[in-house]
Amino acid sequence: MDKIITAKDYAVREGAKSTKERIIKISNEMVQRHVLDTPFDDSEVVGKPVYASIDWGQWIAKCECGGAEAVDPDEPIFYCFSCGNYSNKGKPRPVIFPDQKEREQIEREILRRPVKISKGTHMIERLTTAEPQVFDMVDGKLMPLSRSWVPGETAKDIVKQNKVLKKAGK
Repeated sequence: MDKIITAKDYAVREGAKSTKERIIKISNEMVQRHVLDTPFDDSEVVGKPVYASIDWGQWIAKCECGGAEAVDPDEPIFYCFSCGNYSNKGKPRPVIFPDQKEREQIEREILRRPVKISKGTHMIERLTTAEPQVFDMVDGKLMPLSRSWVPGETAKDIVKQNKVLKKAGK
């Protein structure tokens, strides 16, 4: 299977029916183990939004605290397990994704970047640890062109990056 991993993939792997159900389950377990003192507040999504990005083949969003969590475009909620959304009183935050058409184009172009799958016991591990097989010059250094995307890049930018690599024969 070749896809961009989402929080829903983690939920399914862990036996949860949704991203929200997974967050509730993990949050409750963390509270019981006394490693989280701001449990997930199962209320409406509020607060400052976070922006989705693709990092090594999975949709994530980063928190101001430095934590990052998997997110899903079909259920755009964010809860940071590093801080418990402390500054948002444990309430879920909204996630901003590109619109559906742009997101689908971005995913399609990112998945055109070849990778070598060589390790992992589960589909998620295999895809998120896949090794890029193409490289590009970045600030004078040869860098792997991973299956990553950041807000501000368009699908057209990724197409252009992919074409340059093809022309370079890499």
